Amino acid sequence: MNSDMPPSLSVAPRRYVWHGRVYFGDTDAAGVVYHGRYVNWMEASRIDFLSDHEMPYSGFVAQHIALMPVSVNLIYKLPLKFEDKFSIQFSIDWVKRASVQIRNEFFLNGRMTTLGTVVLACVDDVKWRPRALPSDLWHLFEAHKRHE
Repeated sequence: MNSDMPPSLSVAPRRYVWHGRVYFGDTDAAGVVYHGRYVNWMEASRIDFLSDHEMPYSGFVAQHIALMPVSVNLIYKLPLKFEDKFSIQFSIDWVKRASVQIRNEFFLNGRMTTLGTVVLACVDDVKWRPRALPSDLWHLFEAHKRHE
């Protein structure tokens, strides 16, 4: 994302929506978004989600707590292209003692284009050992779990 223009954010119960735009540098030779950009946008929505809930990721870093991706999955339905304005509907599939699966549904004009999921493990970044999610973070994730 262009760092000069921060994405707009909105929060609703159990659903968090992050808005973005496709820039020319986000696309590949075929004119569609390069697959790695989806992972960047998933991370950006996660970092902004935490900040918007007064839990900036820098606070976890200062405590030597890291949320490390252990699995990332993308399912493409429709391509995103240069100048598309899209949104990510961010929710939690599940949360356990030391891990969480985050669901990122990319939308363009009301249609889902991509489904991305990431499993994050909570680790102590000094010992590089698993550790429990901080209680306030676990409760935040629990409050944003998807309910079918």
